[in-house]
Parts: sequence; C-alpha cells; structure tokens
Amino acid sequence: MSVNEESMIWIDPGDFIMGSSLFEIESPVRQLHVDGFWIDRYPVTHAEFYDYVLQANAPMLPDWPEDGPGSEIANHPVERVTWQEARDYAAWCGKRLPTEAEWEKAARGVDGREWPWGPDWIEENANVWDSAKALGVMTIPNGSRPGNVSPYGVIDMAGNTEEWVEDAFLPYGSSGSSFLSSDGRCRVLRGGSWFYTSEMARCSFRRGALPEFSGYERAGGPGFRCAKS
Repeated sequence: MSVNEESMIWIDPGDFIMGSSLFEIESPVRQLHVDGFWIDRYPVTHAEFYDYVLQANAPMLPDWPEDGPGSEIANHPVERVTWQEARDYAAWCGKRLPTEAEWEKAARGVDGREWPWGPDWIEENANVWDSAKALGVMTIPNGSRPGNVSPYGVIDMAGNTEEWVEDAFLPYGSSGSSFLSSDGRCRVLRGGSWFYTSEMARCSFRRGALPEFSGYERAGGPGFRCAKS
C-alpha cells in the first residue's frame, strides 16, 4: 500500500530535550539527537484500521460489533489494539511504529515543553479524565480539540488515546530506575488518554504494558500512529 505523505508530517533532524525530572522513570533530562523522520498527523482511526482488517484478513478488535465499528466512532482514534497489531498495521501500509524518542520530539519540539501546546496545562486542549467524565464521553474524533497541536503540527498527542511506540519499557541509560514493568518485557505507551488525568498527558510521560495488552472491555485501551524513515 502506498503512503500518502500529505497525511504525515516531516520532523527535521537534530537535538531536542527529552525526559523530565518529575518522575524517576522519566529521568534524566538530556539533549538527544534524532534523525529526520515522517510521523502521522493524526492517530490511526477505527475506519482506517477496519479497512486494514478487511483487506489483510486481520482479526477484528475487541468491542467492535460483528459488522465492524459504527459510523459514530469511524473518525475516533482506534482503541484496544495490541503492540503487535499496531506493528502489523504499520508494516501493511509501508510504515512502522515511531521510536520513543521520535514520538516525544514530535510531541514537544526542541524546547522541553510539558504539553504539546506549551508549558501550562489548558483544560480545553485535551480529552483527559476530568473533561471526558464531565461530558460523559470516552474518545472524541481526531482533531476535535484545536489547541492540541505540537510545534510541528502533529495533532492529538495529549490525551484521547494512548499510543504504542516501538521501544521496550526500560530505564533511560544508567538512571538506575527499577520498576516491575521495566524489566524489558513491556513496551512503551505514550500520551495518556481519556481514561487518565492531565499529568499522564504530558509529553515526557511514559508507562509500560505487556505487548499483548489491549485495554479493558468497554473501557478503552491503546491506539497508535505510524512513522516512516
């Protein structure tokens, strides 16, 4: 399948500030070089993933009805995807999952900002637990929050649906962090979701989940976006 690069954004090569001192698993803060790459402007939607399921004869996702996702969620970011299913989709369309460093650079730019739009939390910019609960919703359509845009123009990297990246969930370098989930078996999820608070929607937030994890019945789970070298 050919790649429509109009749906992707080019991230220039160069250094950026990665990490945070807020939590040990996000430390240390350091300058890191990343080669140039393309990344999807939006997360993959239910409609896009369903098209892949039909064309590639891939398994249906949990929570979908027998005839696939309805039109009411077609343009919402897909949820309940395992890490391997995300990788398989990316390979099918000639792409790959972003690395953890690529994802963070695309989300925060080069100035070390906390959220994609800047240093301060702005409630109306992202769909996280407090706002989702107040509205009685879970995910919302891609691009519903105009302020949820990174310095590069990448959209919805905070909240709504957390996103798989390629990397194993390990401590950074020689930081010495030790968590039950950071022994190399888990993969990294980024960006937080409607199910989590704003703190977990920060650009540097990271958590690990087993690659077969697809979330919880009727309560959402991981999504993803693709990248290309």
